[in-house]
Amino acid sequence: MNRFRAILEEHGGSLRKYELVWILGSDADEQQGTESIETITSLVAGVGGELSSTDVWGKRTLAYPIQKNTEGYYLQANFEIESAKAQEIERAIEADQSIIRHLLIRDEIKPVVVMEAAE
Repeated sequence: MNRFRAILEEHGGSLRKYELVWILGSDADEQQGTESIETITSLVAGVGGELSSTDVWGKRTLAYPIQKNTEGYYLQANFEIESAKAQEIERAIEADQSIIRHLLIRDEIKPVVVMEAAE
């Protein structure tokens, strides 16, 4: 049990790592993408989290139309927040009318197998 606690503390204690990918409508441009990243950054900071990275994937053709959009402006962010705060982030994203689709996933801590040498 102590080994698990050490691993949990090594990976941020009660903070969990999340990855968010979201799509803005086809009318979005670079400026709106930057504003959207700033909005997500303030949301994460507002719940006591830390943003570790963001990435702009740019405009891409959608596999199928979403809300009459055939193209979308893709953005991605990685951050750490308490798992209980993830629902607050999710609600705020769903309330944002410029975001036509999003996916928020939690990065799992991979189990560590410790092999003790036979003596």
